[in-house]
Amino acid sequence: MSQRLALAFVAVLSSTASAQSIAMTTDAPSAPRQVDGRVGMLLGGADVGDADGWSVGFAGGLGYRIGDVTLRGLFDYYRVGDGSGEAQQRRGRATRLGGAARYSFANTGADNTVAFDFWGEAGLGYEHVDWRQGGVLDRPSLELAIGFDMGGRGDRGRDGKRHEAGYYMAFRTLIAEAPGQPGAMATCGGPCDVATTPSRTDLTMFWDFGLHFGH
Repeated sequence: MSQRLALAFVAVLSSTASAQSIAMTTDAPSAPRQVDGRVGMLLGGADVGDADGWSVGFAGGLGYRIGDVTLRGLFDYYRVGDGSGEAQQRRGRATRLGGAARYSFANTGADNTVAFDFWGEAGLGYEHVDWRQGGVLDRPSLELAIGFDMGGRGDRGRDGKRHEAGYYMAFRTLIAEAPGQPGAMATCGGPCDVATTPSRTDLTMFWDFGLHFGH
C-alpha cells in the first residue's frame, strides 16, 4: 500500500512539474522587436588610394531589431578627393550600399521611458566612386562601428508598440583595398627604417551623428 502511495505521490509531482514547465514556456515573454530608422551626417576623412582629404556626407539606415541584435541596411553618400591645401585637386563623390549586424552591449530595456543604448556593429558594403574629372572605381568594403543612442519612448498604442525617437552618435571605419598604383616605387613618406610601396589598404573614418526613430 505504501509503495502505491509513493508511486502516486511521484506521479502527482511529475505532472505538476510538467504543467509548470509548460506554463512557463507558454507565458515566457518574447524578445522585444522594433523597426529602427536613422538619418545623419558624416564628418571625417575618406581614403581612395593617395587621395585622402577631408570628407563630409550623408548617412541613412533602416533595420529590424530582435532583442539585442539588429540587422540593418545602410546608405552613405560622401565626398572623396584631395585636401584643399594639396597641389592635386582631384574631386569626387562616393556612394556606398551595405548591410550590417548590430549588437547592444548595454541598454535601458524596452519598457523604460528613457532609451539609452550602447552598441557595436560590423558589416559589408559596396562602394562606387565617381570622379569629377572622369573615371569610376567600384570596390567592396568592410565596416566596423561603435556608438550610442539616446532618446525617449511614448506610451503604448493599441497595437502594444511604443514609438521611440532621439539622437545617436557613432564612430565608423570603412576598410577597403586601395587601387593599384602602377610603377609605384618603394619610398619613405616620412622618417622610416625601411622604404615600402604605398599601402594597399584604405581606411575611411567618420563621425556619424543624427536622429534615430522607430516603433
